[in-house]
Amino acid sequence: MTRQRILSIAAVLVLAAAPLAALTVNTPKGPAEVFARGDLVDLVELLRLTGADVQFAPAAGSYTALLDPHEAQFTPGGNLAVIDGKLVSLPGPVRTLEGHVVGSLATAGALLAPLGWSLRGTAAALELVASGGDRLEVARVVSPTGTLAVIRGTAQRPRLGSAPGIVTLTFAGPVTMGAPVPVEAELLGGDLREGTLTLRLAPGIEVASTYPLDNPPRFVLKLEASGAGAVSAPATSETRTGPLVVLDPGHGGEDQGAKGPAGELEKDITLALARLVAGRLQAAGVTARLTRDGDESVPLADRTALANRLRADAFVSIHANASPARGAKGAETYFMNVDASDPQAAQSAARENASAPADTVQLILWDLAHVANITASSRLARGLQERLDALQGIRDRGVKQAPFVVLTGATAPAALVEVGFLSNPDEAGRLTGRGSQDELAAALSEAIVGFLRTAAAATEPSPTP
Repeated sequence: MTRQRILSIAAVLVLAAAPLAALTVNTPKGPAEVFARGDLVDLVELLRLTGADVQFAPAAGSYTALLDPHEAQFTPGGNLAVIDGKLVSLPGPVRTLEGHVVGSLATAGALLAPLGWSLRGTAAALELVASGGDRLEVARVVSPTGTLAVIRGTAQRPRLGSAPGIVTLTFAGPVTMGAPVPVEAELLGGDLREGTLTLRLAPGIEVASTYPLDNPPRFVLKLEASGAGAVSAPATSETRTGPLVVLDPGHGGEDQGAKGPAGELEKDITLALARLVAGRLQAAGVTARLTRDGDESVPLADRTALANRLRADAFVSIHANASPARGAKGAETYFMNVDASDPQAAQSAARENASAPADTVQLILWDLAHVANITASSRLARGLQERLDALQGIRDRGVKQAPFVVLTGATAPAALVEVGFLSNPDEAGRLTGRGSQDELAAALSEAIVGFLRTAAAATEPSPTP
């Protein structure tokens, strides 16, 4: 046998043993070839086959797949992702291989599902299928904080509209009704037409606030009598015309937070401050959204998720501190880091994280989002602290780092500010006084506006020489 023939046979054997470099995926538009190696498949190619816009962010090293209204963000080298603003675990890691971003079929399925698509079959006969739509169910729930209309069966975040006697929820993805809308007390039934759910409300009832919940996914509307603190339907990112900031009044509902010597509650002080800061930001041309508009209990992860969904330019969580030492006083500001900068910072994080599920704290180890913004977050924190330090009578406790759950996974610059110690009788009195609250709100809003201006200037293109 000649040397040339031996080499030819060896080459054939090597090719036969090598894993396939591509697999065929049947899609609604016909078959498509997708890069594959063994049990790994190109995630970016699969996502683009759904029509999703997939972009790479070099600064963060992450990919974002957007298929309105859903978004999936992931980074090679880990097995976590941000899905519609929420941190989730993937079935397997995302990797880079021969210039492709790859993962197992199970991982691909986990990224496709929130976008409304699924994979069926095996690698030998794989099919990309659009989901059939979410089945909605509406329930009236009486909670300790009031009457709620709870929309179950979908993770979509609808666009809200309102008119006298009705509220409309428009869904971007396909939806159907799993059961009729109940006719009970504040709710007078409703119907679904062309992706818009219309709820009819009893006379004198309107929507006071809205918020999403997860595990399982729900969308909640708080119903109140007209004039009982009701607010208009929240603005959406579609109506945004300038910078947007999400303010997070710490705690709420059954979670009262710190308690002062005269019964002062952290949840009340933070909400009052957030409302004052929001008003000043609006006057400065900055759109402001609150993670809670009243005394509601909102999970920590959902607060950051709201900022992510709205593509906020900054996220600021407002808190009041507490300490066993009654003489402790002053303001301090934090930005996200896995390792606390000192024991006191670790204790503060532990106190603020108390309402989070135990497994949520473990997700702090993931740095997909905050790594890209850690410099900007530290700058935001410094600006907030400097403005507070300028106020008379406030002790500077500095800028610190700690693993706060409420900052985990933020895709915008994020900071948590402790405006004072409720455990200190003197500071508790200051934090509850309207004049002092106005001063604090002015300092916080000025710091935020200054940060936004600096950030905007940094992104402006340099003049052409």
